[in-house]
Amino acid sequence: MKRYLYIACAILVAIILIESLRLVSVRMSEDNKFRKFIEKNRIILILLVSIIVSVFSFAIFELRGAPPETQYSPAEIEDGRIKKGEFESKDADDR
Repeated sequence: MKRYLYIACAILVAIILIESLRLVSVRMSEDNKFRKFIEKNRIILILLVSIIVSVFSFAIFELRGAPPETQYSPAEIEDGRIKKGEFESKDADDR
């Protein structure tokens, strides 16, 4: 179910980006003040967007990731069924 949500979110983000680019291009062709603002502050806007995307992606990966003191056990086949891979805490004697 999660993978379908991820796919749907990716499609939604793509649609939002395409529509926002379309709106910006329409505004830039019509409004000279907006076009001058974009051209004047292009580097600052690019930096701002990249910082926002970086912080957002860092938060997602940091909050959804496994803690460092865990070990991954890969998927296995038991009794003809696939057992999912999982993260388990490391034992003190495994070091």
